[in-house]
Amino acid sequence: MSQKEDIIEINLEEKIQQQKRNKQNVRKGYQEKRQKLQAFFGDRQRNDNRNPGTFVDITNLHYSVTNDELKELAQQFGKVKKAQVEWDKMGRSLEQGYIEFFYASDAKKAIESLNNTTIESLPMKAQLRDSTTRRGMFKR
Repeated sequence: MSQKEDIIEINLEEKIQQQKRNKQNVRKGYQEKRQKLQAFFGDRQRNDNRNPGTFVDITNLHYSVTNDELKELAQQFGKVKKAQVEWDKMGRSLEQGYIEFFYASDAKKAIESLNNTTIESLPMKAQLRDSTTRRGMFKR
């Protein structure tokens, strides 16, 4: 009978050890998830929130400006998600476009610098897109 008792004790000890490891793994996973959430929210607060007000509308663009040139121009102010020049159905520039920034603070810097800047003797107008304005605001 002592052998059976020894076997039972060993199995119980193994189960107890396994339960302790499982608890540690669960706790570790929870702590990692919590750290990621804290880092995300800390990043949002540091970088002026990632809100939908990060679009900058550009009007009075020179007709020769392309999407790549507009994006290159905007990248000096911060991280750019997208830069788009509006074109009509014939492929001609509508002389307006928009830049989408990741952070509102970068968009504000771009507006301050790009407003009334001249390209090919045309002064550009830059303004922050109002959150109530729909995406299809340009004439087609």
